[in-house]
Amino acid sequence: MMDIKYDELEVFLHIQEAGTFSKASQNIGLSQSALSQKIARLESTLNTSVFVRHPRSLELTEAGEKLQTFAKQALMMRKYFVSNFSQGSKELKGNLRLASFSSVLRSLIFPKLCPLIKKHKSLRLELQTFEMHELENLLLKNATDFIITDFHPESKRLTTQVIGHEEYELISSRQFESPNDIFIDVSAKDNATESFMTYQGDRRSYERVFMGDVYGIINAVESGVGMAVMSKHLIERNKKIKILKTKKKFKRPLVLSYLSQDYYSPVHNEVTKVLSKGLID
Repeated sequence: MMDIKYDELEVFLHIQEAGTFSKASQNIGLSQSALSQKIARLESTLNTSVFVRHPRSLELTEAGEKLQTFAKQALMMRKYFVSNFSQGSKELKGNLRLASFSSVLRSLIFPKLCPLIKKHKSLRLELQTFEMHELENLLLKNATDFIITDFHPESKRLTTQVIGHEEYELISSRQFESPNDIFIDVSAKDNATESFMTYQGDRRSYERVFMGDVYGIINAVESGVGMAVMSKHLIERNKKIKILKTKKKFKRPLVLSYLSQDYYSPVHNEVTKVLSKGLID
Protein backbone atom coordinates (compact mmCIF):
# COMPACT_ATOMS: atom_id res chain seq x y z
CA MET A 1 0.00 0.00 0.00
CA MET A 2 1.36 3.42 -1.00
CA ASP A 3 1.56 6.27 1.50
CA ILE A 4 0.48 9.84 0.90
CA LYS A 5 3.49 12.13 0.61
CA TYR A 6 3.68 15.64 2.01
CA ASP A 7 4.69 17.11 -1.35
CA GLU A 8 1.57 15.60 -2.91
CA LEU A 9 -0.59 17.27 -0.28
CA GLU A 10 1.15 20.61 -0.88
CA VAL A 11 0.63 20.30 -4.64
CA PHE A 12 -3.03 19.35 -4.13
CA LEU A 13 -3.66 22.50 -2.05
CA HIS A 14 -1.78 24.71 -4.53
CA ILE A 15 -3.88 23.40 -7.42
CA GLN A 16 -7.10 23.82 -5.49
CA GLU A 17 -6.25 27.40 -4.59
CA ALA A 18 -5.15 28.29 -8.13
CA GLY A 19 -8.25 26.74 -9.68
CA THR A 20 -6.44 25.12 -12.64
CA PHE A 21 -3.33 23.02 -13.22
CA SER A 22 -1.87 25.69 -15.54
CA LYS A 23 -2.18 28.49 -12.96
CA ALA A 24 -0.74 26.27 -10.24
CA SER A 25 2.16 25.40 -12.55
CA GLN A 26 2.95 29.10 -13.00
CA ASN A 27 2.60 29.83 -9.29
CA ILE A 28 4.90 27.12 -7.93
CA GLY A 29 7.28 26.54 -10.83
CA LEU A 30 6.47 22.90 -11.59
CA SER A 31 5.35 21.66 -15.00
CA GLN A 32 1.73 20.69 -15.53
CA SER A 33 2.96 17.18 -16.28
CA ALA A 34 4.68 16.96 -12.89
CA LEU A 35 1.57 18.27 -11.13
CA SER A 36 -0.64 15.79 -12.96
CA GLN A 37 1.64 12.93 -11.99
CA LYS A 38 1.52 13.86 -8.30
CA ILE A 39 -2.29 14.15 -8.33
CA ALA A 40 -2.57 10.86 -10.26
CA ARG A 41 -0.44 9.14 -7.62
CA LEU A 42 -2.50 10.72 -4.85
CA GLU A 43 -5.75 9.59 -6.46
CA SER A 44 -4.29 6.10 -6.99
CA THR A 45 -3.37 5.90 -3.29
CA LEU A 46 -6.87 6.99 -2.27
CA ASN A 47 -8.52 4.96 -5.04
CA THR A 48 -10.78 7.88 -5.88
CA SER A 49 -10.80 11.23 -7.73
CA VAL A 50 -10.15 14.41 -5.77
CA PHE A 51 -11.06 16.92 -8.51
CA VAL A 52 -13.96 17.27 -10.92
CA ARG A 53 -12.25 18.60 -14.04
CA HIS A 54 -14.14 21.24 -16.05
CA PRO A 55 -12.78 22.87 -19.25
CA ARG A 56 -11.55 25.98 -17.42
CA SER A 57 -11.84 25.17 -13.74
CA LEU A 58 -11.71 22.51 -11.06
CA GLU A 59 -13.91 21.68 -8.12
CA LEU A 60 -13.41 19.27 -5.26
CA THR A 61 -15.15 15.95 -5.13
CA GLU A 62 -16.55 14.78 -1.80
CA ALA A 63 -13.29 12.89 -1.29
CA GLY A 64 -11.39 16.04 -2.27
CA GLU A 65 -13.17 18.03 0.42
CA LYS A 66 -12.12 15.46 3.02
CA LEU A 67 -8.58 15.48 1.65
CA GLN A 68 -8.43 19.28 1.89
CA THR A 69 -9.13 19.12 5.63
CA PHE A 70 -6.61 16.31 6.12
CA ALA A 71 -3.94 18.04 4.00
CA LYS A 72 -4.17 21.32 5.88
CA GLN A 73 -4.00 19.57 9.25
CA ALA A 74 -1.13 17.28 8.26
CA LEU A 75 0.99 20.12 6.89
CA MET A 76 0.26 22.32 9.89
CA MET A 77 1.21 19.58 12.32
CA ARG A 78 4.47 18.85 10.49
CA LYS A 79 5.36 22.53 10.32
CA TYR A 80 4.76 23.23 14.00
CA PHE A 81 6.35 20.01 15.20
CA VAL A 82 9.58 21.02 13.45
CA SER A 83 9.33 24.64 14.60
CA ASN A 84 9.18 23.55 18.24
CA PHE A 85 12.76 22.33 17.86
CA SER A 86 14.06 25.18 15.72
CA GLN A 87 12.51 28.14 17.50
CA GLY A 88 13.48 27.45 21.11
CA SER A 89 10.78 29.88 22.20
CA LYS A 90 7.07 30.55 22.08
CA GLU A 91 7.51 32.78 19.05
CA LEU A 92 4.71 32.32 16.52
CA LYS A 93 5.81 32.02 12.92
CA GLY A 94 4.12 31.51 9.57
CA ASN A 95 1.46 33.26 7.51
CA LEU A 96 -1.73 34.75 8.85
CA ARG A 97 -4.18 34.93 5.91
CA LEU A 98 -7.48 36.71 6.43
CA ALA A 99 -10.00 38.14 3.97
CA SER A 100 -12.95 40.41 4.63
CA PHE A 101 -14.89 43.37 3.25
CA SER A 102 -13.67 46.94 3.06
CA SER A 103 -15.68 48.55 5.87
CA VAL A 104 -14.04 46.41 8.57
CA LEU A 105 -10.68 45.17 7.29
CA ARG A 106 -8.63 48.36 7.67
CA SER A 107 -10.63 50.01 10.43
CA LEU A 108 -11.38 47.11 12.80
CA ILE A 109 -9.48 43.92 11.93
CA PHE A 110 -6.00 45.34 11.36
CA PRO A 111 -5.93 47.26 14.70
CA LYS A 112 -6.94 44.04 16.49
CA LEU A 113 -4.22 41.96 14.85
CA CYS A 114 -1.46 44.59 14.81
CA PRO A 115 -0.22 43.93 18.40
CA LEU A 116 0.07 40.22 17.59
CA ILE A 117 2.14 40.93 14.48
CA LYS A 118 4.41 43.33 16.35
CA LYS A 119 4.95 40.83 19.17
CA HIS A 120 5.82 37.90 16.87
CA LYS A 121 8.39 39.11 14.35
CA SER A 122 8.24 35.90 12.28
CA LEU A 123 4.49 36.13 11.73
CA ARG A 124 3.54 37.40 8.27
CA LEU A 125 0.21 39.17 7.84
CA GLU A 126 -1.79 38.76 4.62
CA LEU A 127 -5.02 40.81 4.70
CA GLN A 128 -7.17 41.03 1.58
CA THR A 129 -10.34 42.94 0.74
CA PHE A 130 -13.02 41.27 -1.36
CA GLU A 131 -16.68 41.80 -2.07
CA MET A 132 -18.99 40.04 0.34
CA HIS A 133 -20.25 37.43 -2.12
CA GLU A 134 -16.69 36.27 -2.89
CA LEU A 135 -15.54 35.50 0.64
CA GLU A 136 -17.03 32.08 1.35
CA ASN A 137 -15.66 30.59 -1.87
CA LEU A 138 -12.18 31.99 -1.12
CA LEU A 139 -12.15 30.07 2.14
CA LEU A 140 -13.43 26.85 0.58
CA LYS A 141 -10.75 26.95 -2.13
CA ASN A 142 -7.97 27.50 0.43
CA ALA A 143 -7.14 31.01 -0.79
CA THR A 144 -7.34 32.29 2.79
CA ASP A 145 -7.50 30.82 6.31
CA PHE A 146 -10.14 33.11 7.84
CA ILE A 147 -12.97 35.24 6.54
CA ILE A 148 -15.15 37.79 8.27
CA THR A 149 -18.58 38.37 6.71
CA ASP A 150 -21.84 40.08 7.66
CA PHE A 151 -23.78 36.83 7.22
CA HIS A 152 -23.50 33.19 8.29
CA PRO A 153 -21.93 31.19 5.43
CA GLU A 154 -23.97 28.22 4.22
CA SER A 155 -21.25 25.57 3.93
CA LYS A 156 -21.38 22.87 6.59
CA ARG A 157 -17.60 22.52 6.27
CA LEU A 158 -17.06 25.77 8.16
CA THR A 159 -16.90 26.73 11.81
CA THR A 160 -18.53 30.13 12.37
CA GLN A 161 -18.67 32.53 15.28
CA VAL A 162 -20.28 35.95 15.74
CA ILE A 163 -17.59 38.35 16.97
CA GLY A 164 -19.51 41.61 16.90
CA HIS A 165 -22.13 43.69 15.14
CA GLU A 166 -21.79 46.56 12.71
CA GLU A 167 -24.36 49.38 12.87
CA TYR A 168 -25.29 51.23 9.69
CA GLU A 169 -26.47 54.81 9.16
CA LEU A 170 -28.06 56.71 6.30
CA ILE A 171 -25.70 59.57 5.38
CA SER A 172 -25.47 62.62 3.13
CA SER A 173 -23.11 65.55 2.65
CA ARG A 174 -23.05 68.25 5.31
CA GLN A 175 -21.64 70.87 2.94
CA PHE A 176 -23.49 70.10 -0.31
CA GLU A 177 -27.08 69.29 -1.13
CA SER A 178 -27.26 65.57 -1.86
CA PRO A 179 -29.88 64.15 -4.25
CA ASN A 180 -32.16 61.82 -2.28
CA ASP A 181 -32.74 59.50 -5.22
CA ILE A 182 -29.09 58.54 -5.84
CA PHE A 183 -27.47 55.99 -3.56
CA ILE A 184 -23.85 54.91 -3.64
CA ASP A 185 -22.77 51.29 -3.13
CA VAL A 186 -19.53 49.36 -3.54
CA SER A 187 -20.77 47.43 -6.59
CA ALA A 188 -23.91 46.11 -8.25
CA LYS A 189 -23.79 43.06 -5.93
CA ASP A 190 -23.58 45.17 -2.77
CA ASN A 191 -26.97 44.82 -1.02
CA ALA A 192 -26.36 47.23 1.87
CA THR A 193 -28.68 49.95 0.56
CA GLU A 194 -31.42 47.53 -0.44
CA SER A 195 -31.36 45.71 2.90
CA PHE A 196 -31.34 48.98 4.87
CA MET A 197 -34.23 50.54 2.92
CA THR A 198 -36.32 47.38 3.18
CA TYR A 199 -35.71 47.20 6.94
CA GLN A 200 -36.73 50.85 7.36
CA GLY A 201 -39.84 50.41 5.20
CA ASP A 202 -38.56 53.15 2.88
CA ARG A 203 -40.05 52.53 -0.57
CA ARG A 204 -38.60 55.47 -2.45
CA SER A 205 -37.32 54.92 -6.00
CA TYR A 206 -33.60 55.53 -6.42
CA GLU A 207 -30.69 55.07 -8.78
CA ARG A 208 -27.39 53.47 -7.77
CA VAL A 209 -23.81 54.45 -8.50
CA PHE A 210 -20.73 52.47 -7.51
CA MET A 211 -17.40 53.50 -6.00
CA GLY A 212 -15.49 50.24 -5.45
CA ASP A 213 -14.98 50.42 -1.68
CA VAL A 214 -16.37 52.16 1.40
CA TYR A 215 -13.74 54.91 1.39
CA GLY A 216 -14.70 55.83 -2.16
CA ILE A 217 -18.34 55.93 -1.07
CA ILE A 218 -17.51 58.25 1.84
CA ASN A 219 -15.58 60.62 -0.47
CA ALA A 220 -18.47 60.66 -2.94
CA VAL A 221 -21.02 61.43 -0.20
CA GLU A 222 -18.81 64.22 1.17
CA SER A 223 -18.81 65.77 -2.30
CA GLY A 224 -22.60 65.65 -2.61
CA VAL A 225 -22.75 63.00 -5.33
CA GLY A 226 -25.47 61.08 -3.52
CA MET A 227 -26.54 59.42 -0.30
CA ALA A 228 -25.34 56.11 1.14
CA VAL A 229 -25.79 53.51 3.83
CA MET A 230 -22.54 53.37 5.76
CA SER A 231 -20.97 51.72 8.81
CA LYS A 232 -21.42 54.05 11.76
CA HIS A 233 -17.90 53.63 13.12
CA LEU A 234 -16.44 54.95 9.85
CA ILE A 235 -18.35 58.25 9.73
CA GLU A 236 -19.53 59.24 13.22
CA ARG A 237 -16.58 61.67 13.68
CA ASN A 238 -16.54 62.89 10.09
CA LYS A 239 -17.56 66.56 10.09
CA LYS A 240 -18.21 66.50 6.34
CA ILE A 241 -20.93 63.85 6.75
CA LYS A 242 -24.47 64.29 8.05
CA ILE A 243 -26.19 61.29 9.67
CA LEU A 244 -29.90 61.27 8.82
CA LYS A 245 -32.60 60.14 11.21
CA THR A 246 -34.27 56.81 10.47
CA LYS A 247 -37.00 54.76 12.11
CA LYS A 248 -34.92 51.87 13.44
CA LYS A 249 -31.33 50.92 14.17
CA PHE A 250 -29.93 48.61 11.52
CA LYS A 251 -27.22 46.15 12.53
CA ARG A 252 -25.52 43.21 10.84
CA PRO A 253 -23.43 40.50 12.52
CA LEU A 254 -19.69 40.18 11.99
CA VAL A 255 -19.07 36.46 11.51
CA LEU A 256 -15.62 34.85 11.75
CA SER A 257 -15.38 31.62 9.70
CA TYR A 258 -12.73 28.99 8.99
CA LEU A 259 -12.62 25.39 7.80
CA SER A 260 -13.62 22.87 10.46
CA GLN A 261 -10.84 20.45 11.35
CA ASP A 262 -9.46 18.44 14.28
CA TYR A 263 -6.12 20.23 14.55
CA TYR A 264 -5.42 23.96 14.41
CA SER A 265 -2.00 25.57 14.43
CA PRO A 266 -0.83 27.85 17.28
CA VAL A 267 -1.17 30.80 14.87
CA HIS A 268 -4.76 29.86 14.09
CA ASN A 269 -5.61 29.46 17.78
CA GLU A 270 -4.06 32.80 18.71
CA VAL A 271 -5.83 34.67 15.90
CA THR A 272 -9.15 33.09 16.87
CA LYS A 273 -8.55 34.07 20.50
CA VAL A 274 -7.75 37.70 19.59
CA LEU A 275 -10.72 38.15 17.25
CA SER A 276 -13.13 36.33 19.57
CA LYS A 277 -12.75 39.17 22.07
CA GLY A 278 -15.00 41.14 19.73
CA LEU A 279 -14.44 43.71 17.00
CA ILE A 280 -17.29 46.07 17.73
CA ASP A 281 -20.74 45.96 19.28
